[in-house]
Amino acid sequence: MQRFRDQGEALCKVAARLCYLDKEQEAERYFQRARKIAEAHGFFSVECESCLGLGNLAVTGGREQEGVELLRNALVCVPLFEEEDTILELNVLFFFTDALFDTHAIDEVEPLVARYLEAAKAESQKRGRLHFTEFQSLCTSARLHEVLCT
Repeated sequence: MQRFRDQGEALCKVAARLCYLDKEQEAERYFQRARKIAEAHGFFSVECESCLGLGNLAVTGGREQEGVELLRNALVCVPLFEEEDTILELNVLFFFTDALFDTHAIDEVEPLVARYLEAAKAESQKRGRLHFTEFQSLCTSARLHEVLCT
């Protein structure tokens, strides 16, 4: 089982590197392979990471609704992780709230902002210093406030 998990994690890392090199179609294939392994063996952190990558690729590729669904799936996986990974959760919250803003799903953003703020603050406390995700979460909160006030 560990080999399957390692393979899924490695596929996600290769896919992320391909994204960095602007090779989105290749990256998408690697993320899809990782997701199949995750689904077959119940590796929720790999499922989360692959859905996060696929969701971001879909959103940036103009397929917003598909991307939002993939990012929603990534967020659902977070409480099911085999081991705690707050950075991956924070990444999902960052990209998911951003995609929801872009699709004008403000009602869905509101409860996520509180979760995002809490998780980012916990990450800062864990590290004993302000972590950049706390700043990002505050920016997201400000963005929500701005949208609600206009």
